[in-house]
Amino acid sequence: MKILASSLQTLITVYSSNEKILMLIILVCVCVLTVFLYYFLRKISRFSQKLDEEKERNKKRKKENSALKRAVKTRTDNLEKALQKAEEANHLKSLFLANMSHEIRTPLNSIIGFSELIIDNQFDQQSKETFSKQIEHNSQHLLSLIDQIFHLSIIETGRIYINLQEVDVTNLFKKMENKTIALINHSQKEIEFKVKTKPEYVLYSDKTKLKLILENLLNNAIKFTESGSIELSCSRFNDTYLFQIKDTGCGIREDEYDIIFDPFAQGLETLKKIKGGSGLGLANVKNYVILLGGKVWCEKNEPVGSIFSFTLPIPSAACKSASKNRQYSLFKN
Repeated sequence: MKILASSLQTLITVYSSNEKILMLIILVCVCVLTVFLYYFLRKISRFSQKLDEEKERNKKRKKENSALKRAVKTRTDNLEKALQKAEEANHLKSLFLANMSHEIRTPLNSIIGFSELIIDNQFDQQSKETFSKQIEHNSQHLLSLIDQIFHLSIIETGRIYINLQEVDVTNLFKKMENKTIALINHSQKEIEFKVKTKPEYVLYSDKTKLKLILENLLNNAIKFTESGSIELSCSRFNDTYLFQIKDTGCGIREDEYDIIFDPFAQGLETLKKIKGGSGLGLANVKNYVILLGGKVWCEKNEPVGSIFSFTLPIPSAACKSASKNRQYSLFKN
């Protein structure tokens, strides 16, 4: 019995020792597995983080590529538009030179022709007076063409001066009325000329350039109006003066409103062939109006004709005081 008990006790001791070893082995395995899982999960986390970062970089690159494509497309479109405008400008200048050759040679030929006739003794005094008037008329026309070219060249070089002074609109309109009526009478057209303004309107601007603007617009109105009326008006809205020239002429198509103020452009080409003209008058009008701080536009006059309008700002008292008796020169960079 003692031997059996001793053997059993030994077996229990051995089993207990093996169990401890087994538990220790299990514990070591769990620790190793935990460490492995920790490093494995950490690797997965880093990989996932790098994957997310790569995705973000890809998104950023896609956005940058899209922005670059849009910028390239915009730049390409702008270059194409600029090229198209340059080609149009070149074409218009070619047309302008061809037209100006005709416009200048026509009055010159008339002057030369009538000058030869006026010294011919076979014509009486009355005929010679008629020839003299034709020479004067063609000389004025030629001078007008040269003036238009001169004004455009000054504007394009940027060397142009603004002489600010008080301008009595009523007095200015009276002078414009006398000159316009004389031109209408000379054209032998049945046109009624109207003037609308108020005595208290006094503008602070460049009188010479304002006069050139009105002369160009009124000359165009006479040129394209065979009969009816032409109205010159001035009105005030808050801090702006609005000038308008309304006529009952042939009118201008809406698709030409944006091009008639461009240099060398001649809207209504078929009529220009009949009426003539350099195509510079309205370009000079636009440049001078912008130079004086305003804007100009054209619209339809109901039921027929056109309305040319432009605005000029009313400067403050402080601006008048600071600008009095001074000249301003604009230079292009």
